[in-house]
Amino acid sequence: ARAGRRGRAVSLVCETDVSLVHAAEEMSGRKMDKCNDVTDDDAVRLLGSVSKAARLTKMKLMDIGFDDLVKRQKERKARDRRERVKAERAANRLMKQMAKKKQEAA
Repeated sequence: ARAGRRGRAVSLVCETDVSLVHAAEEMSGRKMDKCNDVTDDDAVRLLGSVSKAARLTKMKLMDIGFDDLVKRQKERKARDRRERVKAERAANRLMKQMAKKKQEAA
């Protein structure tokens, strides 16, 4: 997942992730090859630092109220969606009324 940049991206997956890998391959149109440069032992050694970084990131996000921001954004999107649907229905009713009046006038 280098997004067009040079270099190598390595994803650590387990047996339960196979369907996700296949879906990613299908979506990207590229087959992912097994990387033999990274052994299971290498991955296990890296896991501690990755877990620590993930935990610290989660704590920082909690400190800045990220969950609340996400919740408000979701509420705003839902409200906007409801308003858009309501406006579309009103526009459709108006168009039907105008077509009906035009037909009656003809």
